[in-house]
Amino acid sequence: MGRRQLLRGILIGLGLLAALMVWVVVWLLTRSPVALLLAHPELPPIVGFAPSSAQALLVLAVPLDEVQAFWQAATPAPQRRAARQQWQKFFSPEGPGWLGSMLAGGSLDFEREVRPWLGRSTLLASLPEWGTLVALETRDAAVSQFELNLLWERQSLAGRPVQVDTYKGIQVVSSPIPGLQGFSAAVFGEQYVLLAEQSAAIRAAIDAWQLPQLSLVAQPLFQQVIQPLREAHVGWAFWQNPEAVSSDGLTLQAVGLGLGVNFRGLVAESAALWHAPAGFSLPAAEAFRPQILQHLPDKTLALISGENLVSVWQSLGQIQPLNSLGLRVDPGQWRQRLQSQVALDWQRLLPERGEFAFALLPGDGDPAWLWVGKLPDESVATAGRSPYFDLDERARAQGWQVISLATKRGTATAWAQPTTPAGETESLPSEPPPVATAGRSPYRSIHRPEIPVLAGEPLEVSGKGGSASLQAAEALPQSRQRRGALTLPGIPLPAQVYHADRKGYSYLASSLEALEAALADPPLSANRAWRKLVASLPHRNLGYGYGSLGLLLESELPDPVASAARSAKGSRWSSTRLAFATTALAVSEAPYPDRGCQITQMGKLFWEWH
Repeated sequence: MGRRQLLRGILIGLGLLAALMVWVVVWLLTRSPVALLLAHPELPPIVGFAPSSAQALLVLAVPLDEVQAFWQAATPAPQRRAARQQWQKFFSPEGPGWLGSMLAGGSLDFEREVRPWLGRSTLLASLPEWGTLVALETRDAAVSQFELNLLWERQSLAGRPVQVDTYKGIQVVSSPIPGLQGFSAAVFGEQYVLLAEQSAAIRAAIDAWQLPQLSLVAQPLFQQVIQPLREAHVGWAFWQNPEAVSSDGLTLQAVGLGLGVNFRGLVAESAALWHAPAGFSLPAAEAFRPQILQHLPDKTLALISGENLVSVWQSLGQIQPLNSLGLRVDPGQWRQRLQSQVALDWQRLLPERGEFAFALLPGDGDPAWLWVGKLPDESVATAGRSPYFDLDERARAQGWQVISLATKRGTATAWAQPTTPAGETESLPSEPPPVATAGRSPYRSIHRPEIPVLAGEPLEVSGKGGSASLQAAEALPQSRQRRGALTLPGIPLPAQVYHADRKGYSYLASSLEALEAALADPPLSANRAWRKLVASLPHRNLGYGYGSLGLLLESELPDPVASAARSAKGSRWSSTRLAFATTALAVSEAPYPDRGCQITQMGKLFWEWH
């Protein structure tokens, strides 16, 4: 009898334990912050309020409460109090832009007067003609209407006019709010609240809802970049270029993001639609596992990598500048800056195919640049060319002087463009006469006979960026030395490029420090922070992009804003890092009568928030 009761007790205990485990699993999947990791919401109906003219759009398909709960759970315990304060400050009169001005001007308490009636979905749109449009799903239309009536009463008591209009059966109330061009609101049916700077934006939203062909959802650009996204967990973002496509360059037409989260940051699946002119060719590309990161230093500030340099280089030169939301961004600016600093024909200098990376490294003042590329195999050398791919010889063929020097990591070369004392480039033969040196190829990088460098006393290199100079320590005669520069007979030589080959890869840098950093250990691929950053990205891809938000702000924004970014250097915001991997490229014909083509670039983005 006792044994039977014991067995019954064990079975009851196991049943209770199983029920508890099932409850915990259900809670984790539905109620806990972890539920956001598994959510796969459909595009919510609220997106139907976005007019076709919307330039930018953000749609959240989950309640703000769940977003905040996840953010708190993902924040390390010592920083959770600060994270909670940042969230509260964001939704307060001290908040950013339109939101802060609305809460401050209307004397609204977000936590007490807005948050209680908020529903699941939220829409934020930027309309070029009428400013900001916000659509909020409400859990209780009566409560939201009551809070809006209180706002209008405050406005009236403050002596501000309150205007009531009716549009297609919907009451639209407008009243000026300090700090904003205007403020209008409407309760649409029993489910939505519309807010805008101008009542015309609310009328456009009502039209888009009632006539779907007027909404953004019906536009081909929106469908082309939003429909391919399959990994949206919390929402979607969309941007379209308001400018017409260019007939002689690459124009970014639209970008779509499927937004997700993990415990380290924001993960987004991306689709970018480019317009290319007629005759534009895109080489076939297959995803590969990048190895170039093993040859970049762990102090890399920003990089772009790939496998077809010619295509990337030409594309950078054809991308049209973007003028959006009051900012001008020129993706080809980096290439133009490099060409202005170093007068080399880079497209003819560097190998056409093979894995490569352009990177920025810390420097004294401006960042130093670094290029790393895989040298072509002898088996793929084309007819009529030497099987040994020699960048030094290619630099000589462009009229540059190449000088060997010893470094901490072995032998390297320094490239300098000969200039006259007046600073004008001196015309040089495309190929210098061979130096008769026994046992050496006349076209390999060697110590020039007119520059005697004693054994054990290598050339020292100092400087930064593209203004570095060669110095002969003590080997040169006094007549050939000059403070800060190494002088050939009548030709001052400021070194602008440093070069070395190691283990099948070639390195070019703007400073010796950058070159030695690339040749030293540990590489970027061994950096723990980097591995965490790219853990959410596909390991097989078509290339990486990486940078810090602070560096991007400094390089792309206008001078006043860039100065502010520099002053905030080291802050949590400026040190935020982004990594991107391109996963696929597809070419299709542009809609008739356009004779160009469209390129869809699929990828994945990770924004680290800690």
